[in-house]
Amino acid sequence: MKAAALVALALAAAPRSADAFCGFYVAGGDQKMFNDATQVVLMRVGTRTVLSMQNNYKGPPEAFAMVVPVPVVLHEGDVKTLPRNVFERVEQMGAPRLVEYWEQDPCRLPEELARNSMQYMVARSAASAMGSGTSRSR
Repeated sequence: MKAAALVALALAAAPRSADAFCGFYVAGGDQKMFNDATQVVLMRVGTRTVLSMQNNYKGPPEAFAMVVPVPVVLHEGDVKTLPRNVFERVEQMGAPRLVEYWEQDPCRLPEELARNSMQYMVARSAASAMGSGTSRSR
């Protein structure tokens, strides 16, 4: 019994997908309303908060309202319509970016120095090989 209760509790507490919207739509009668996407940008500086929303509302425009709860009474000058390119710019700024960093191996010699070192080692090996076959007198 305890095992079943624990399993039920674990399933109830498991994270699930959440769908949310910063408000709700109001229309008269039996009008069909649908919103399949909302882009929200929330900005805050000090005590001033700005909320910008772009909705993909699909439905009749007559007798339609969108209600967004806010903590203070807004006046007509507090509500503005932004151009679409503002949201496109925010989308670009927040998009993931692929950045590739390349760092040269600090232990690797530069090509010219490596080439000169190879020539030096080849010449030294050749001189050593030539000198090993002969006897030296003092």
